[in-house]
Amino acid sequence: MHMAKVVIIYDSATHNTELMSGAIADGVRAEGMEVMVSHVHEAKLEMINDIDGLVLGSGTYHHEIMPALEVFIEKMKGLELKDKVGAAFCSYGWSPEVVDLITNRLKGYGMKTVDGLLIKEKPDEAGLERCRQFGRKVATLVKGNVR
Repeated sequence: MHMAKVVIIYDSATHNTELMSGAIADGVRAEGMEVMVSHVHEAKLEMINDIDGLVLGSGTYHHEIMPALEVFIEKMKGLELKDKVGAAFCSYGWSPEVVDLITNRLKGYGMKTVDGLLIKEKPDEAGLERCRQFGRKVATLVKGNVR
């Protein structure tokens, strides 16, 4: 029985998504789970080889996933992600579509996805609490998934 592992990878133009990723990680840890957080520029595919849950975060880039994260998602194609838990989060200014775009990509890889988390611009304390709850929700799903 391996320790369930969740990896959070984000791309952030304004640090808002970075703030969110830290709070989501706190939520995952609160459920007693190992979690690794990485900026997409430091992220390696090996990091998600043996994960149980993957949470991807992006700022919004002209209604699209930020380019570096888009490239990373593309590279995930060959990995064994079927039936693992996947989730997306996004800090947005104008367009909230990115969370659905990422979620759909994860679904395409056969992952079990949860409704993504959207926070407008910089998360305040209530927003960070929502991030922590989101992390807990992901961790709870992973627990139910890992037998």
